[in-house]
Amino acid sequence: MALEQQTIPPGIFVARLLKRRPRLLRHWITGGTGLSKLKKNAFDSLMRALNSRYYNAACTSTEREQIKRICMGNTSGVAWAKQYLAKGFPEPHTPLLPMFHVLEAWFASGQISSAHQVGCCSGRETAYFARRFPAISFTGSDCDSGVISFLREHWAPVQNLQFVELHMEENTHSGDFELQCDVLFASGGFHYMDPDALLAFLIRARRFSNRIALSQPMDRDFNATNMAHSTPRGMLSWNHPYLNLLRAAGWNNIAWEEGYVPELPKWKNFAAWADALPCLENDPDAAKKIP
Repeated sequence: MALEQQTIPPGIFVARLLKRRPRLLRHWITGGTGLSKLKKNAFDSLMRALNSRYYNAACTSTEREQIKRICMGNTSGVAWAKQYLAKGFPEPHTPLLPMFHVLEAWFASGQISSAHQVGCCSGRETAYFARRFPAISFTGSDCDSGVISFLREHWAPVQNLQFVELHMEENTHSGDFELQCDVLFASGGFHYMDPDALLAFLIRARRFSNRIALSQPMDRDFNATNMAHSTPRGMLSWNHPYLNLLRAAGWNNIAWEEGYVPELPKWKNFAAWADALPCLENDPDAAKKIP
């Protein structure tokens, strides 16, 4: 395939993706499931070219975000959100994912007044907690305006829940107000950010959020506690050394746990949570700042 065998400047590569393969790219969210054999072969070839470019060290965070928007945005993003809505929440395997137990304890403590789920996709998780804890103000965010419009309409009856457009990869002041919360959490989403963009966001989030919790898919053989660098997972996703990234971003009191779903032997769930401020014994004034 020509895209796979040439060294193409970033802008031209993205333009060719849009011009030559727009219909195939709409199948990214399903991995090409349901395509005819001929089209599936073309789709797989396109994905090899796309991954080759995406994971190339010369590919910038900006270009990676452009590629992701082509695959995940607009109608594809809404279709993806609908897929997850159809699954409902909690799912049968949800009790095996440690982050949700941590969030449950935090929200039930009576000390949390606001929470923000970044990369919320369908909004099903933050809507679940919003209904369970009506005294807490919840925000869900996504980078696609079409997805946000869909979520605002779908979840309109949930009064303590709002949705905002937020581009986590953009290190600007846009969205800073929405990031001001007691708890920031991400169920997925972070694994689609490249290492530089994720570190920059974690640094930014620590300025505005008191606590963070993350739950991310990961290859079963990736050692998140010892690995120093991120590795590709395919399909625009990464294995990240989340503990190192949280430490580098200045988060404190970091804890973590892995979860395993028997039906998914190649993957695991990695959960971590942390405070923006040091533990109380090291910072006497922290009690005034942490809810």
